[in-house]
Amino acid sequence: MKVAITGGTGFIGAHLIRALLDAGHNVRAVVRNPDRARRLESWGVELAVAELSDREALQTALSGCQQLYHMAACATVWERQSETYFNVNAHGTDNVLRAAKCAGVERVVVTSSGGVMGPSVSGVVSEEKPRDLNYFNAYEASKAASDLVVLRHVLEEGMHAVLVSPTRVFGPYLWGEPASVSLMIKRYINGNWRLIPGGRHWKGNYVDVQDVVQGHINAMERGRSGSNYMLAGHNVTYGEFFDTLAEVSGQKHAMVVAPIWLQMGFARVHAALAKLRGKRPDLTTEWVRRGNYHWEVSPTRSLQELGVRLTPFKESLQRTVEAFRSSKQ
Repeated sequence: MKVAITGGTGFIGAHLIRALLDAGHNVRAVVRNPDRARRLESWGVELAVAELSDREALQTALSGCQQLYHMAACATVWERQSETYFNVNAHGTDNVLRAAKCAGVERVVVTSSGGVMGPSVSGVVSEEKPRDLNYFNAYEASKAASDLVVLRHVLEEGMHAVLVSPTRVFGPYLWGEPASVSLMIKRYINGNWRLIPGGRHWKGNYVDVQDVVQGHINAMERGRSGSNYMLAGHNVTYGEFFDTLAEVSGQKHAMVVAPIWLQMGFARVHAALAKLRGKRPDLTTEWVRRGNYHWEVSPTRSLQELGVRLTPFKESLQRTVEAFRSSKQ
């Protein structure tokens, strides 16, 4: 099977490519910058260069492929122009799907985001539950617009396309510098993380990257066209998260709670200084506001319809810690 993937140089994408190769598939990675993807070539992955804005180049890149995983997205914390998120995430998805149809691709899985469904204000989030609040930032809004693009191609163009929406993904990195939850784990075991964002009681949903990869593959094989599957894991409070991390790592650090008001103040100052220096801020108030809510998610649909099996949370943390320690040796 010839399988194409966009976003293959990302955290989840690299793990997905590794799994596809191990399963005997021929993989073609559609990339913007081939220099960043040389390691994929060393794995035996074919590279095709195309921008998400270039439909003709995308059609050429997807020619001869039977399946496509569209994972490429703009997921930065801040962009100078919010239109960038929509140009990449919504218009880019439209271009990819149009090119895929013209190239004869038979099945498509598009990676959305659990953030599109919003926090669990009025109950645990599921695929059927309406969002309780407005979008916190342009990234969430643009991914929601991308989801609508996918549904339009299913309904109007007859494409077989499935959406998957991971929550807070963590696990070992195959290359590159870890970010988000994995970075927090790495810094904790290195003794450089002492903060609990918001408070010990806030709940989030954490999922092993290998479970997310399996969710993608199973969605391609058995997902219902036009359906969205939350690739969720375990609902855990920050207190439970760091207590378990201390247990599996054998390192118990004194933790300091950083309340939302303090994070908001820091984010304002940090963003202002970054912009003055012409740099991209690592934190903004739009992202900090998300921490003032629980983000509990149900994995039921992916478990029942896709057959995803969740790795125990403690086991996932243990594997992540061991991988980071091994990489230092």
